[in-house]
Amino acid sequence: MISLKLFFGPAFSPVTKVTNDNLTFEKNEIELQTLLEYFYEKYGEKFKELVWDKKKKDQFHDQLVIIINGRTYRDHDFLKTPLKDGDDVSFLYEYFGG
Repeated sequence: MISLKLFFGPAFSPVTKVTNDNLTFEKNEIELQTLLEYFYEKYGEKFKELVWDKKKKDQFHDQLVIIINGRTYRDHDFLKTPLKDGDDVSFLYEYFGG
């Protein structure tokens, strides 16, 4: 069984209705893809729209940042990133400008 500590930044929290949460899975390890699929089912299309680019098929939103234990993941295999018990996972958007 694994327990994850979750943080949802300002773009995500209106959809999730929380900024911090804990989530437990019965498996000893899951991949990031499994976590995202869980959120798609729980939060619906709005969450999915925050993750995926609407204009570029199969590409993540340009402003999406997923941080796991302080490390940012954006490489082509990052959906296969393993998540283990006690991991901190943050969903954020990068904002630029002034």
